[in-house]
Amino acid sequence: MNLLADSNRDWRRARLFGPILAMTFGGLALLVVLSNFLVQRFDIVAAEQEQVLVEHGFARQLSELNAVVATQVDWDDAIAALDHKFDAEWVDFNVGNYLYTFNGFSHTFVLDRDERMLYAAVKGERRALGEFAKFETVARRLIPTIRRAEVARGPIRPRPGKNNIVIPPIQKNAIVQMEGTTYIVTATLVQPDFGKILPKGPRAPIVITAKPVDAAMLGAFSGRYLLDNLLLLDPTILLEGRQQIVLRNLDGTGLAALSWEPRQPGTALRRQLQWPLLGGIVMLGFLALLVTRRGKAIVNELITSETRARHLAYHDQLTQLPNRALLFERLRALLAARRVGGSKLAVICVDLDRFKEVNDTLGHHAGDELIQTVAARLRETCGDAALIARLGGDEFVVLLEFAEDAQVRGLSERILVAVAERIESEFGWLEVGCSLGVAVIDHPGVEPTEALRWADVAMYRSKDGGRSRVTFFEPEMDDALRARRSLEADLRAALGDGSLRMVYQPQVDRNGQITAVEALLRWDHPRRGAIPPGIFVPLAEETGLILPLGEFVLRRVFTETAGWSDLRVGINVSAMQLRSQGFAAVVTRQAAQAGIDPTRYEIELTETALLGDDPVTASNVEALKRLGFSIALDDFGTGYSSLSVLQRFSVNRIKIDRSFVCALDDSGEGEALVDAMVKLARSLNLSVIAEGVETEDQRKRLMACGCREFQGYLTGMPQGADSIAALAGYAASEQVRKQG
Repeated sequence: MNLLADSNRDWRRARLFGPILAMTFGGLALLVVLSNFLVQRFDIVAAEQEQVLVEHGFARQLSELNAVVATQVDWDDAIAALDHKFDAEWVDFNVGNYLYTFNGFSHTFVLDRDERMLYAAVKGERRALGEFAKFETVARRLIPTIRRAEVARGPIRPRPGKNNIVIPPIQKNAIVQMEGTTYIVTATLVQPDFGKILPKGPRAPIVITAKPVDAAMLGAFSGRYLLDNLLLLDPTILLEGRQQIVLRNLDGTGLAALSWEPRQPGTALRRQLQWPLLGGIVMLGFLALLVTRRGKAIVNELITSETRARHLAYHDQLTQLPNRALLFERLRALLAARRVGGSKLAVICVDLDRFKEVNDTLGHHAGDELIQTVAARLRETCGDAALIARLGGDEFVVLLEFAEDAQVRGLSERILVAVAERIESEFGWLEVGCSLGVAVIDHPGVEPTEALRWADVAMYRSKDGGRSRVTFFEPEMDDALRARRSLEADLRAALGDGSLRMVYQPQVDRNGQITAVEALLRWDHPRRGAIPPGIFVPLAEETGLILPLGEFVLRRVFTETAGWSDLRVGINVSAMQLRSQGFAAVVTRQAAQAGIDPTRYEIELTETALLGDDPVTASNVEALKRLGFSIALDDFGTGYSSLSVLQRFSVNRIKIDRSFVCALDDSGEGEALVDAMVKLARSLNLSVIAEGVETEDQRKRLMACGCREFQGYLTGMPQGADSIAALAGYAASEQVRKQG
């Protein structure tokens, strides 16, 4: 009985606990198998992601190296130093030494337009041209690709617009191995950035650079992408427990491999949890849940990081609006979807008016706040727009798909009104407006760059027409642009064809005696006749010709007036000249060559040229005063007249603008203003002269206000150097007679 009873108990115990034990051990076994499977899969997925990360990272490394080289050789100064007249010292500083010191490029070579060696540098030091021999084979294979891209790009022409780079870099990479070292070799075509200096011929020089894949580069790369024990190994040997990407040459042959120990988060996690797993099913479940949550956190972090990186790549950091890259991507898609008879696309270019004045007077923080406010207003106003983007600076672009013309006209008017509203900021009330250019695309086949160019041309027509208005692009505007470019080309030619000449307008004292003259530039165009300075001087400033034009004026004036020992000569200098590095050195060189006395010459500057805290301007003014030149503030009272400007730059003389002289005929207010200016000048121990004196009554009123010097048609018309010399009793110099 007892045996039967015990057997029955065992059977019932077995029936009761058997399934429980089976489920328990089965569950534990399943958990172990499942955990091992999950650990392995986690490691595999992490390894696959790490493999993709390293491949993309190396590609990005090549892209960043390309950008470093392009930054040094794709600019106007590089064209001048490498193509126009080879400047080895410039190349030493800006290419050879710079690329080695800051970026680790061990070899740098420069080939001229005919692929002949001009320059070689090894570790930042200039070397014999023979150093190129070991890189010549791979370089010669890269050059044809560069040349084909150069031909496909076509001739380079300057383009209007702000921050408008002419062309993208043309580059080609290759991986080579020589003398046991792996190199990244890059061929880069020398190109201008803004097109102020263009290549001399259809082919430009090429810069070849080589960066070794050495310990420093591997260390930086592994630190950047968190790789363990990163090594450069033979690609044919794959060590167990390591991953690698193969670096191949142009033929596809593997030269070396980046090999690293893959991180195994699953395995590491299992080691941490092995003892708690043995503690029981509850703890195991808890830890499994923790692992799942931590895994989700890692994935979420990766997704968040990728989303953030994509946002930064396609959005402007100041306004959070789409940037140029996203604009072109979206515009290309919208243009590709155009079809005849469908909806139209409007490309609206919005450029702020008077934004530079805010930056110059209140600083860049005020400008940033203004840009952010305008961006917010555009979001609010352009709710129906397909895209609102910031191109850069103070320029925005709005894309609008519409069916009726009234839609785009209405939106443009709303933008004008919204931007024109006063802005309250920590810097006070800010008031700006905007000029709009609209290009309407109603047919397929238009490129994004062309559509933006049309809108840009229309926007500049709005600015030329008085600002704060909307202009729709018309094909005739291209004709006007071509005419402007033709005038620019003629102005370049005029610097050497003799059509530019100098005239001098006398400045007299109260007794009518000539005390000084102002040098004025005139352009006698062979076909268009006399072109006013008000047309060609702003053109020179916009196209970068103001510097050679200013040097021409200095050279001609110093030569023509060198013998005028008793006359002071005033020379107008633009703000762009004054903000140019080395302007004072140019003046010094021209003065030394002509043998003139600087104390007889006066540099005439406008008030806007002296605004802000530009250190280059201050340095140039200080250098000119040390040389003996005096400083006159031209058009006084028409800009931002400031006592700080008069004191900070130690101005010697102010010139009352002709607008105040003309106002003397209208009311007593004009006379009061002139009287105040003269008293201000006297209190600061400055001399003063009135411009634009055309009537005897004006001269008498100016004398009554205390003005003692006059300039205008009443006192003397602008005349050639020979006429002025005759009036002042000088004999014309031989150089002047030859130029006349």
